Amino acid sequence: MLVLAAFAIIYIVWGSTYLANWYAIHEIPPFLMSGSRFLVAGALLLLAGLIIEKQLPTRIQLKNAAWVGFLLLAAGTGLLVWSEQFISSGMVALMTALQPLLVVLLMWMMKGKRPGLQTILGTALGMVGMVFLVGQDQFVSDTASLFGIAAIFLAILSWGYASIKVAEMDLPRSRLLSAGLQMLFGGFMLVVFSVLTGEAGSFDLAALSARGFWSWIYLIVFGSILAFSAFNYLLVKSTPEKVATANYVNPVVALLLGWGLNDELITNQSLIAAAFMLTGVVFINTRIRRRKYAIESPHPLASLANELEGATTEVHILPEGEKEMVARIWEGITHKSQTQPYLEYLRESLVPQFRGVQGNLGLTLAHKAEGDHNRIFFVSYWKDYEAVKQYAGNDYQRAIIYPKEKEYLSDYQQEVRHRCIKV
Repeated sequence: MLVLAAFAIIYIVWGSTYLANWYAIHEIPPFLMSGSRFLVAGALLLLAGLIIEKQLPTRIQLKNAAWVGFLLLAAGTGLLVWSEQFISSGMVALMTALQPLLVVLLMWMMKGKRPGLQTILGTALGMVGMVFLVGQDQFVSDTASLFGIAAIFLAILSWGYASIKVAEMDLPRSRLLSAGLQMLFGGFMLVVFSVLTGEAGSFDLAALSARGFWSWIYLIVFGSILAFSAFNYLLVKSTPEKVATANYVNPVVALLLGWGLNDELITNQSLIAAAFMLTGVVFINTRIRRRKYAIESPHPLASLANELEGATTEVHILPEGEKEMVARIWEGITHKSQTQPYLEYLRESLVPQFRGVQGNLGLTLAHKAEGDHNRIFFVSYWKDYEAVKQYAGNDYQRAIIYPKEKEYLSDYQQEVRHRCIKV
């Protein structure tokens, strides 16, 4: 029951924030509204994180949280909200559905991860849908609309870039603490920008209506705190694929709310565009499951070498001869004083265990210095995805961390990445 309630929250609440933003920015300047919202929500989440976790972030984690806060909240969300001055809330929501398609292209450019046929088809459908959407005369009615479209594309580009880079960053392990810091930094940047540009000076608190005030409160309580908590709950209780369905449910909710509550026009061409774009996202987020999770389109081993560039290799065991296999990639962070003890523990305790696991073909253990910390890379190689599942269980994307390891780690990835490779 709680899982269903959490899905309902991320579907409906996040879909409704587009209309709530539209209501709020007609009485509170866009950047000031978004910034103040994130400042309040971030302070509450940060306070909760400090109380629950009882752990302070490091200097590097603060720096990374500020950078992510800029990309996701200041540039990403801030520009989306600003664009709603010129484009209806439903259309903004629909255009943001392009983000998963954009991430595919960015992964290709930044990581050399070439998309498969199904992903290419999904991206093509999304592009066709976008052409249908922005090609309407009523959609691009004046220069302001063009500025709005440009802002949306910059926003989803910022979101897409951040979603790729964030996995490589040292951020607080506590999701509450991490999100709170990101919201605080992002909100602070937006408020400062609003003041420096003179936007904040146009806000008249005395003229704020009940609708504008409660829209702002709704965005804090429901849009930031409640929906974020539901999202993180689902990351634990459900699967990433199911959680990703919010990418194509939110725009539908936003379109219907904008039409029903705000008299926003939905044309037949907009519906056709929505069908193309959302089908494209479905194609990308839905993996074709083949018998025994067969390996397809493997990457060369050099693709891992690029990721581990600059790292010192402690252990590197690979099978003899040419093989296709699955690389299971995990990263952790240790303070420099704990790096050698942790590496010794891995070499003496875990490495020998892996060599005896059915389906395991080898492993790589490496580390890279980053200021006062070291990034630890543990890559295990498996015969196929079925072997990975036999080792890690059905939720094989979840990292397996032994209690002893937590004594050495200051942070670690709770999910692993998998890549088909060929040696």
